[in-house]
Amino acid sequence: MNNPNETERARNAGLCLRWRDAGGRMRAVSPESLRRLLAVVESHGHPTDTGLPAMVVSVAGRPTPLSLPPGEAATTFRLTLENGETMEGALRQFRGRTALPALRVHGYHRLEIGAQATTLAVAPASCPPLSSLVDGEGGRPWALGVQTYGLRMPGDGGIGHFGAVATLSRLAARRGADALAISPAHAMFAARPGQYSPYSPSSRLFLNVLLADPLAVFDTATVHAAMQKNGPAHVEALRKLEDAPLIDWPEATARRYQLLRRLHDERIVPHPPAELAAFRKAGGTALEQHAIFETLHGYFTTRGARGGDWRHWPVAMRQPASPEVARFAAEFAQEVNFHIFTQWLAAKSLAVAANAARAAGMRIGVIADMAVGIDPTGSECWARQQEFLVGASIGAPPDALSPLGQDWGLTTFSPAGLRATGYRAFIETLRAGFAHGGGLRIDHVMAMERLWVIPQGGSSAEGAYLSFPVRDLMPLVALEAERAHAVVIGEDLGTVTPGFRRAAQRHGILGMNVLFFERTAQGAFRPPATWSANAAAFTTTHDLPTVAGWWQGVDLDWREKLGQFAPGTDPASVRAGRETDRTALWSALNVASGAKKTPEKPPATPAGARPVVDGAVGFVASTACPLAVVPMEDMLGLPEQPNLPGTTGGHPNWRRRYPGMTATVLSGADARRRVNRLRTGRGHA
Repeated sequence: MNNPNETERARNAGLCLRWRDAGGRMRAVSPESLRRLLAVVESHGHPTDTGLPAMVVSVAGRPTPLSLPPGEAATTFRLTLENGETMEGALRQFRGRTALPALRVHGYHRLEIGAQATTLAVAPASCPPLSSLVDGEGGRPWALGVQTYGLRMPGDGGIGHFGAVATLSRLAARRGADALAISPAHAMFAARPGQYSPYSPSSRLFLNVLLADPLAVFDTATVHAAMQKNGPAHVEALRKLEDAPLIDWPEATARRYQLLRRLHDERIVPHPPAELAAFRKAGGTALEQHAIFETLHGYFTTRGARGGDWRHWPVAMRQPASPEVARFAAEFAQEVNFHIFTQWLAAKSLAVAANAARAAGMRIGVIADMAVGIDPTGSECWARQQEFLVGASIGAPPDALSPLGQDWGLTTFSPAGLRATGYRAFIETLRAGFAHGGGLRIDHVMAMERLWVIPQGGSSAEGAYLSFPVRDLMPLVALEAERAHAVVIGEDLGTVTPGFRRAAQRHGILGMNVLFFERTAQGAFRPPATWSANAAAFTTTHDLPTVAGWWQGVDLDWREKLGQFAPGTDPASVRAGRETDRTALWSALNVASGAKKTPEKPPATPAGARPVVDGAVGFVASTACPLAVVPMEDMLGLPEQPNLPGTTGGHPNWRRRYPGMTATVLSGADARRRVNRLRTGRGHA
């Protein structure tokens, strides 16, 4: 960028002019890319110094520097606390700037300085430590990780739901688990059943209604009767969907909505419950707009391919507050009511599951998952256009694994939009994640500091890093976690700046240690005692091979089949490298178990993988990490992973169902043996 003015504007907007690639070389962002990105970022507002921001974020016990408007000579402040109490005090000088003195009352307060007023968020120094959620008795905590849609229950119509989460929570709690970490449950698109990745939501403020359990509201006879009314062919189709190893999302979605509509029309419309009305009132404008969007989206989707993107709707319909949208909502009020109902049913279902986990003895409960971004064609972007970078997408720069880079097809918060609204969207997203659970996993937690943004229509290589106000966002996470009394796990895998993990640690955000990545420079697997005391330990994640699949090379088979090896790579050399890695892992597992002599390495077969999975579970359980998380795929020794990054059609991503019903899924000999390994490694009696 040769224009000095544009260069300065890009820096002020938080766009980084250079970035370091996977090989350690510094790369410059092209002038054209910066111009295009600058146009998007600046369209959401410009940084100003004309007064106090919409929110000032403070950490309790520390002075808070302020940016007062030019000419402001105030020396005192007035604070109205959340509870209505007031306090006054004198401003002070801190490191050459006017500052608030150290305050200690956590919460969101009204701050007045002279004629200026703003919200003051006073956050705790860190998120609640795990020790405050889990008393010293009963051993160190462990959790199961589960893809909610993959669980099986009788009559579920081919998609797992929160009723299965409740059942699994009770079973796992009886075996000593303190948490159940579930896949993202964000709202998707009723009219777009082909989009089902839980990490590509329409809105993170609301829930995926396909995961709702009708039995959270209706009795068994009512639900069964509603399913039977569509005739024997419908019942037989449901049975086939339930028995299938993979979810047929379009078919199962259509039949799930048939059930939900029948329950709504026949049971709710004639006798609307007061609880539903209260839910609607509490949801306010955001809930109404989501339901209206779903109605509009369904309407326009039937009128052409472009109807699925609100940016191509008639101009008046692109504005949530327009009179035309209000008239549409009134005309289609019954459909809007239906979408309110499904959100209520989903929220009630998840609340039942979360309460079941705690009631069964889990000391943490359900750990929710927050996706890194949202679909720009979804309800949240439609409703809050100035708070999101609608004209850009997010992803990752080119690297050795993805030479062309990655474009996730999602967008993210606008830094300027966040500041202008007092971080409203970020805070409400956190609250939605904390609403029912004892914890929250934040996907790609580094997004609080920076994200790779790509101009609309450009390639990933044309992107740049965009900075975010991490010094405000991390304290807000701590404040919301404290209010929810919940643990926070940040997915910090991949490229991380040098100071990010230290900052996350200071704010009590646990990182993630994953077995496959905990290696020394020489390739050896690090002993359990050397794993981080500031991270949760995982055998694997949804984007990585299962332990059994890794041992057998199932992931390599898929990558070779789909052409995912880097250009010029010899598949035989990759497989030879995996054999070396198997030897290293087998050795590490036996050393950690205290074996005096390493047994012969098992073959790369299903039977050979069984003792390796056993050892991996015990290994992760014995680490220094304060929380151990084992996905259900590893508890059951499954060879296939839920998601294979880099493909959308060649691999059945987000479609796999667990074998057997949820009520008995932990009853097999392998699962029982691994539960015992977990209990022993975590010090359970």
